[in-house]
Amino acid sequence: MNVLFFVYGLQTGYADPQMKTAENLIQKIQFSSSYIKELDSNNDHVALHNAELLAPDTKFSQDLMLKIDGKIVLRGIYWNSRIMVGDVDDDHLPEVFLYEYSVGSSGAMRLSVFSRIENQWTRIFGDPETFTNEVQRFSSKFLGKNQIGFFDNATRLSGKLDMSNSHFTQEQLKSMVFQTDPISEYIVHYENIGCQIDTVSWVFAFSHPNAVFTVHDFYRFDFQKKVFKLYETKIQNKDVTLAKMSY
Repeated sequence: MNVLFFVYGLQTGYADPQMKTAENLIQKIQFSSSYIKELDSNNDHVALHNAELLAPDTKFSQDLMLKIDGKIVLRGIYWNSRIMVGDVDDDHLPEVFLYEYSVGSSGAMRLSVFSRIENQWTRIFGDPETFTNEVQRFSSKFLGKNQIGFFDNATRLSGKLDMSNSHFTQEQLKSMVFQTDPISEYIVHYENIGCQIDTVSWVFAFSHPNAVFTVHDFYRFDFQKKVFKLYETKIQNKDVTLAKMSY
């Protein structure tokens, strides 16, 4: 995973898969407004915030929960996940980023971002929103001469792949099935005013590790509505854009 982020405050964490008691602390981040920190050091009104990743049970792969300032904001989190902080809207109070990872070959599963809005921690970004079976997201059709047509059932985008340089036989091309990872990579940009999040999902032929193309979703932060909005989707083979859509 490739991610750029700003970190404020203290970050501590540990993981022990053998823990048995309820609400064991996996990771904790304590942070405050960087702007407030620049005020008089004798200011008694500096607010500290805590983000905690906890394990109420250790029997399942999705049993962690995220607490921010003592309140549960998300349950059913994968083991091997982690939390970070970064300022999305340039208000000097960092948002909380939760990166979820599964055990095994799937890797990254979801990114969620929480912001303090009207004194409540609210999720302003979640990709993907739910964990679904991505095997049938793309349908395929053999077009002959090593060409495979694809159709994205999620975005309705379509295109074709030139598989001339692949190791697949003609019979394999005729029966090819695409499988899509929930998420393969997140890239968080802070270079410009505001924040942009790019997500990358690999699409495989039959199974890992036969990656054939990628789906790229681009999100921008909406300062008025205080949420991330999807503004473009691209389907690419390496650096070649096969199909794209703007929203």
